[in-house]
Amino acid sequence: MDMLARYLRFIIALRSLNLRISTAEVMDGLEALLAVDWTSRSQVETALITTLAKDARSRRLVRQAFASYFRPPEQVAEMLAQYAAQQQEQAQQLAEAEAELVFTGPEEEWTQELQLSQEDKETYARLPEEEKQKLRDFLQQYAAGNQIVDPRGLMERVVQSQLNYWKRKLLAEEEERESRQVQLKPLETGDAELDALLSQLVVNVPEEDSLLYQDMKNIEDEDLPRVTRLIQQLTRRLAVKISRRYRQSQRRRLLDLRRTIRHNIQYGGVMFRLKYRHHRLDKPRVVLICDVSGSMARYARFVLQFVYGLAGAVRDVEAFVFAEDLERITPVLKQRQGFAETMSEIMARSKVWGQGTNLAQALAQLERDYQRVLTPSTLVILLSDGKTTGLEQAAARLKKVRGRVKHILWLNTLPRKEWPLTRAPRLLGQHARLLECNTISHLEQILSRHLSFA
Repeated sequence: MDMLARYLRFIIALRSLNLRISTAEVMDGLEALLAVDWTSRSQVETALITTLAKDARSRRLVRQAFASYFRPPEQVAEMLAQYAAQQQEQAQQLAEAEAELVFTGPEEEWTQELQLSQEDKETYARLPEEEKQKLRDFLQQYAAGNQIVDPRGLMERVVQSQLNYWKRKLLAEEEERESRQVQLKPLETGDAELDALLSQLVVNVPEEDSLLYQDMKNIEDEDLPRVTRLIQQLTRRLAVKISRRYRQSQRRRLLDLRRTIRHNIQYGGVMFRLKYRHHRLDKPRVVLICDVSGSMARYARFVLQFVYGLAGAVRDVEAFVFAEDLERITPVLKQRQGFAETMSEIMARSKVWGQGTNLAQALAQLERDYQRVLTPSTLVILLSDGKTTGLEQAAARLKKVRGRVKHILWLNTLPRKEWPLTRAPRLLGQHARLLECNTISHLEQILSRHLSFA
């Protein structure tokens, strides 16, 4: 594999770790590589960190990813061989699952394979042997006493129900293991050779950054003061970014140092061409709708704290909480009492905090009582796990709201790998941009990207 191909695959690896890298920065990195000695590992690493990292956290990430990704050829060959062996073992397990998940007729007159999804078979392959045996015994016992001519449909539903239970159980166990050691792992790309390399790319998160990547529901009460300080730091930085947005300009007002450096890499770093910027004054208009039902209340606290810190930088913030009904909390946020006092007052006044979820009813109330906030320039941010009664009605209501506003972002607190297990992402995702948001890092990236350009 030549250096260009390895570089582009490294970019894919960094992006799969949620590091934002623009096309212009990819080109800057390539120009920087052309200006250094490729045989010098330190020069290549410095060139990539300088052009691809934006702050201390991203520099640490690029440095660790570089060390894990750019390995000697013999180590790469060994990784490819190990990955191929793992893929072969998984294929064998799936073949065994297909052979075992069958329904046999009386006296073995006929055998039918259950029509299960690939994900169902993968779940079966991961089960403990005793659980596999229970399913096999169930199929045999049902076949022996069955009088239905073609019971396959019923059997498939029973087996799928059991496998869905195990999907959730295995995911919960995996989340528990990951919560004890916070690591960043790349997503699969579908490219077998690249996935083989990425399977070994694991970035350990420093302790000082660990709270950024923990699921917010798992953050301990003793860590809340640290989280508060962390969110204050992030919101101050993001508020400055939002309120001091700049558009490129030929006027000689303020030097754009970052663009100047990028455009002068081709001259060996000599500042031949200077780039400037000027102030852009407009601020985004935001409507925040937070689910505060029993499963969501803890997430809502962190999101409200984040938006509370951005109130001075975002124009006309309207904030609501909902469970079965909708409540407007904007007046409380505008009092600027301090976040702890603000949250205490919101929870004391609320009649819906911790109740069940009815998104359709909440959206109907939003349309009926607060039409003025739904304008073509409004960005709606909906925080919810989608676990609501009347899901079809909620989707219809969300479609109506979408027709009146600029964008809807749905911050889904369920991990992305759980989305196929529920109907909400498929139904509600048709009318909103669906984004995974269960860590402070997710929240910062989403608000930074979308509020800066709302």
